[in-house]
Amino acid sequence: MEQVPWLTAREERVWRLFAAVLVSLPDMVEGQLQRDAGLTQFGYGVLSALSEAPGRAMRMTDLASMALGSQSRLSHHVASLERRGWVRRERAAEDGRGSVAVLTDAGYAKVAAVAPGHAAAVRSAVFDALSPGQLDELEGICTALLQPEIRKKLGDVPAAIRQDPGSRQNDDTARGGHREDDVRASVDALTGEDFTAGLAGISDARNDVDFTELQLIDRARAQGQTWEQIASALRMPDRRQAQTRFRRLCKRWPEYEPISASSR
Repeated sequence: MEQVPWLTAREERVWRLFAAVLVSLPDMVEGQLQRDAGLTQFGYGVLSALSEAPGRAMRMTDLASMALGSQSRLSHHVASLERRGWVRRERAAEDGRGSVAVLTDAGYAKVAAVAPGHAAAVRSAVFDALSPGQLDELEGICTALLQPEIRKKLGDVPAAIRQDPGSRQNDDTARGGHREDDVRASVDALTGEDFTAGLAGISDARNDVDFTELQLIDRARAQGQTWEQIASALRMPDRRQAQTRFRRLCKRWPEYEPISASSR
């Protein structure tokens, strides 16, 4: 019988800390994007990548690679951005094959308006908590964990997140404090088409959360977690519900390839 590569006590502790970071940091950063712009991190990444591209345009295949997303996921988000008037799709001029995503003037204005607050939220959530030495360590850890092809894609960080963020949000807001009041105030301020944009943003956020859940379950299985442990983490009563949830998520993203063949 093949021996299961169980985690050591320390590996288990570090994995749980790392998993908590994977879940909490996107919530903190996307909270700012949702409140201020009705955008997900993936949607903002698409706009930001286009703002840095020559002519503010990229082939959809190249854009999916730059945004670290699948073609289907990118198509879903670009359709949402099109409805808001921030992106338009055109047939590729050079060969007439494939589609090109183009950032509109309204989309560029959106990136310029959102970038300072986004940079401030990222700084508050990550870099304010790290010393220069810890920042070097984090860079080394991320570089070691990422696959070479992904590291290559991340070689050029969009300037939109490097800009001086100016005044930062207060710590309570950046860390999710008073969230209910913030959401209530944001909803009260919506008018006209803003409601449609807000609802579309919620749909995008749910989609991204579900995809993140798919990846976390898959990685937990690849690291030797049992279905009982995963069910407990998901607040599910038994392993069958966790397995069913994972299978349904896999069907939603058929292009996703689980790390372990036994994950399903």
